[in-house]
Amino acid sequence: MAETTTDSAKIALYGGAFDPVHNAHLQVVRYAIKQVGLDRVIFIPTAQSPLKDHRTFANEEQRVEMLELATDGDSRFKVDTYEVEKGGTSYTIDTVRYFKQRFPQAELFWIIGGDQFEQLDRWREIDELVQLVTFLVLARPGSAMEPCEIEGLNYYEVDAPLMEESSTEIRSRCAKGLPLEGAVPDVVEAFISEHRLYTEC
Repeated sequence: MAETTTDSAKIALYGGAFDPVHNAHLQVVRYAIKQVGLDRVIFIPTAQSPLKDHRTFANEEQRVEMLELATDGDSRFKVDTYEVEKGGTSYTIDTVRYFKQRFPQAELFWIIGGDQFEQLDRWREIDELVQLVTFLVLARPGSAMEPCEIEGLNYYEVDAPLMEESSTEIRSRCAKGLPLEGAVPDVVEAFISEHRLYTEC
């Protein structure tokens, strides 16, 4: 049964490894909420991205728990484990179909970095996907944010400061024993420390 939402609900889906989730993830989402008038943002940790060949370092349960810690207290934020429970390669089209079924009356958005936005023509069943969502594009260092020529593509460039934080950098700092203050929420930093994550990245 579909979940109840208002006809005008705007829901953004934000997929990623979140290994770990960091402050830039949360900050750019808040810019998107303000500029687009989003009612809800659903964070979706991936099992495995088809266009990224790196493994995850924290396990699925740990990545989900860090997301739940980071988003707790903001009623607009939700964490959904659809992709990790499904397992295997995470294709955006499958995830969007799933949420379209759950929220048939909602307007769906997909949050994407500028680097991935430039590769949209490589995404599975992109012709159908562009009919189902509007892309919210976040600037990334080194990305020109030039859209692919895809018929029916709708997108909005989120006006947010270019943020240098990345999960790769944070894992590197952990491995070197450097502090994470200001890079991740305090509760996530405490979780990483308690479970000794990323010490051998």
